Amino acid sequence: MSEFNYTKCAKPFLSQDQAREFMVSKNFDGTILARADGTFTAVCPTYPEGYYPDATAVERVNASDSHRVALPVIQSDSTCCN
Repeated sequence: MSEFNYTKCAKPFLSQDQAREFMVSKNFDGTILARADGTFTAVCPTYPEGYYPDATAVERVNASDSHRVALPVIQSDSTCCN
């Protein structure tokens, strides 16, 4: 099993649009994550789920066919489980 390599599989951005533009310009497939601090991280397809515990996936990018899928953002509801 290979270890996740941050320097090759993740890059931080200030906006989701910047992350998408970077991935498409480099012809990278992957996922854009929204981070708790308000930034976004573009990660490669081999991103191990949960590596960034504060992250929520917001978009999948398939640069090879220019198809991007926006994922629904799940808001936490503090009243859900009381």
